Amino acid sequence: MKRYIPYIICLCGILAAAHGSTAAQSKLQFSQTEFDYGQVKEDGGAVTARFEACNTGSEPVVVLEVMTSCGCTTPYFERKPIAAGETFALEIRYDPMNRPGRIDRDIFVRASDSDKDIKLHITGRVMPRQKSIEEIYPFDMGGGLRLESNFHAFAYVEHGKSVETRIGYVNHSDRQITVRISPTVVSGALRVEYDPSIPPHASGDIVLRYRLADNSSRYGTLEDILRVIVDGRPSQTQLSAHAIAVNNFDDADDISAPRSEIPINIIKFGEVNRAASTLRRQFEVRNTGQTPLCIRKAEVNSEAIRCVIGGNTTIAPGQSRQFTVEFTPSKVGRDGAYVARLFLITDDPRHPMQTLRVNAILK
Repeated sequence: MKRYIPYIICLCGILAAAHGSTAAQSKLQFSQTEFDYGQVKEDGGAVTARFEACNTGSEPVVVLEVMTSCGCTTPYFERKPIAAGETFALEIRYDPMNRPGRIDRDIFVRASDSDKDIKLHITGRVMPRQKSIEEIYPFDMGGGLRLESNFHAFAYVEHGKSVETRIGYVNHSDRQITVRISPTVVSGALRVEYDPSIPPHASGDIVLRYRLADNSSRYGTLEDILRVIVDGRPSQTQLSAHAIAVNNFDDADDISAPRSEIPINIIKFGEVNRAASTLRRQFEVRNTGQTPLCIRKAEVNSEAIRCVIGGNTTIAPGQSRQFTVEFTPSKVGRDGAYVARLFLITDDPRHPMQTLRVNAILK
């Protein structure tokens, strides 16, 4: 083996030399590699940075590619050979619209005489423009009333607690308007606060608050859909809220708490005939914690899927249990790919809700 060592060392030296030649710095030398736009108005239009370089080598060089880190920057340059001693100009145009704040972008220039990119840098600050009422409050509810949002998804709401959000509004008209918010889908846990009479050009908040009692038996999805009525006319755009009701975890012990684990996250029914009878698949839930795991509820987002838990099902520490998912293909309205969701609500404080995907190919 010893007699091969010199050859290996020689070969490594050749490869290192070859790598060094390909990674050598380009002969295209920029007079500056950084440009500061200074303060730029957001609505003032695109601004341009100009970088100039000289081919300091003895052979022509071609700029093959200019890569930017953001779609807001656009490079402009001539794609032609740069002879020895000639100069090259690169313009970088930056569009500040809808990008208030600091400009901090890298530009990478790849030349034909090197595998090592030339790094340029642009900086600056975009001064924010004054936004229009339509931009701040994009949802037109009619009668001059505009909202900044028409939907809010809360994460979890625990028993004995409340969660709330505020949705801003403005009366964009020149007259006073009356507002009434009427529920169309009711969870029974949502409270809505708002001013029923809004002066012209006045702004404020609609408060959406979910509250669950300490002894509540509600688990899973809380959904509310509200119709906004302005001067007696219902808006075509509705206001909605969504939350997940779970246990109160204030006294949960991270060490001894129950832990729900589901080995699979997709329940596959494969190819099925849409006229087929109800099909069944099973999935396993394990409790890897140190206290009993209680499965509070199973929810589905499709009428073709059914999973019955049957009350508060408890799984002892270190144990597991099989549950059955039923799929009725005839309740799906079309052939092709079918995807649904199964939501499992437990008293695991780490993952109060776990989601399984159910899929099939209908034919």
